[in-house]
Amino acid sequence: MADNAGSPVVLTADRTLMANHRLLFDGMLAASQTTTAPVWLTGWLVMPWTPKNGVRASVAPLGLRRIEASLLAGGFSADDVTVVDERSLGQVIGPATRVIGISAGEPAGLGMNSSTMTAVAGGRIYPQAMFERVLAKVRRYVKDRRLSAKIVLGGPGAWQLADHPELLKQLGIDHVIAGYSEANAAEIFRSLLAGEALPEVIRGAWQPDSTIPAIEHASTMGVVEISRGCGLNCSYCTIARVPMVHLPPQTILRDAQTNVSAGLTSIAVLSEDFFRYGADGLRVNPAALLSLLRELRKIPGLRLIQIDHANVVSMAQFSDAELKEIHDLLVGDTGCRYLWVNVGVETASGQLLREMGAAGKMNRCPAEQWGTLSAAQLRRLCQAGFLPMASLLIGAPGETDEHLRETLAWVESISDLPITVFPVLYAPINATAPPDPRALRRVHWQLIKACYRLNFRWIPRMYWDNQSAAGVSLLKRLTVQVLGIGQVVQWKSLFAWHSWRAKP
Repeated sequence: MADNAGSPVVLTADRTLMANHRLLFDGMLAASQTTTAPVWLTGWLVMPWTPKNGVRASVAPLGLRRIEASLLAGGFSADDVTVVDERSLGQVIGPATRVIGISAGEPAGLGMNSSTMTAVAGGRIYPQAMFERVLAKVRRYVKDRRLSAKIVLGGPGAWQLADHPELLKQLGIDHVIAGYSEANAAEIFRSLLAGEALPEVIRGAWQPDSTIPAIEHASTMGVVEISRGCGLNCSYCTIARVPMVHLPPQTILRDAQTNVSAGLTSIAVLSEDFFRYGADGLRVNPAALLSLLRELRKIPGLRLIQIDHANVVSMAQFSDAELKEIHDLLVGDTGCRYLWVNVGVETASGQLLREMGAAGKMNRCPAEQWGTLSAAQLRRLCQAGFLPMASLLIGAPGETDEHLRETLAWVESISDLPITVFPVLYAPINATAPPDPRALRRVHWQLIKACYRLNFRWIPRMYWDNQSAAGVSLLKRLTVQVLGIGQVVQWKSLFAWHSWRAKP
């Protein structure tokens, strides 16, 4: 690729997705910050610039790496496709550029976590603000250099614009690629390069047995995909009707090796339900998961293996001994004491969960036993050495004060555990605007405050512990802890204020 001519295909993402995160939790923090926090501070702490190989980014979101690998496997050369962060856009967008692909997690700020963070702290969510910044740079280069390049949006947040053509026009985006697209990415990009007319919204295609290529270069946070899809049909989820499929061990191991070889020695194995890897439907397969983790542990130089999501009814099918072995394989010899995993409890009321359209999460658990089952499984995770992060949904249709008080009592019943609980505002996937935080009542804020009493106790310990296990410097760990004390004071004040002004 000649810098003065530009690259035919440029792939990029906003800073929150392209940052040099050492841990999965770093990425979560970056996605949770609002513009009320100064960018110079949040940038250094949770969005540090990644090193570059020439103009190319040394790490990039896994989705971009999959598209890059798909294009290379589909006949594009390494000179045709360039993955960069926003600092290098001016060097790679030129006369030869025909397609600029941007991956985004929050292009319209409609996600549940984003809505919750802005409701508490104010401002705008950084992933949206950063996306708009990189998009503005791309549009400026295209306009100033009088290029005919097409701007294409993809990534985990593409759903926020796929059904809203008016927002696409407003933002100046030509096309959205919706969904996984390894099977037709090369075809789509060839058509765009040739100037063919394509619809605004292009549906991706993929086949799990043949078209999920191993990545060629390192992914942000060392992310390694082990499963995709979910298929539990929860009404508020973007992949509710995408059946869960599992990547073959050879692809997973190659992706992990690629990251470790690039210096990302603490990786993150991601799935919508970690404990369902290798499962047949909802019937788990502990042998398959344990076998995969044992093979990963053979990779020289691998430190911490992080995980993200788990479902209550999946972990309930594992024995105590299996949970402990899984924990020990993930931690290795790092000395990590608080390995977290997010568990989607959503509410202590099984009745409300059914009314939300999320009965699939409960499988055969009777609605009246959902809170008891969830608490029991969280205790088992703690006994195995994990630090669970339970998620709750608040503000859902049909929710009553009685449901909220039931969930509040549930939170208090597990407050003796090393555990965190994160309530998020319910946001349907067909929404055109974030939920209105003014609709939250005092009982909502009572629940939120009870959850954050646990979070303020355990998150600082967990983060210090995880950073130590990943080899983060003492200076950065101390800085985070000191600033965290200030944020705790700020959030306690915000909770008190919101609770005072909320309607009964």
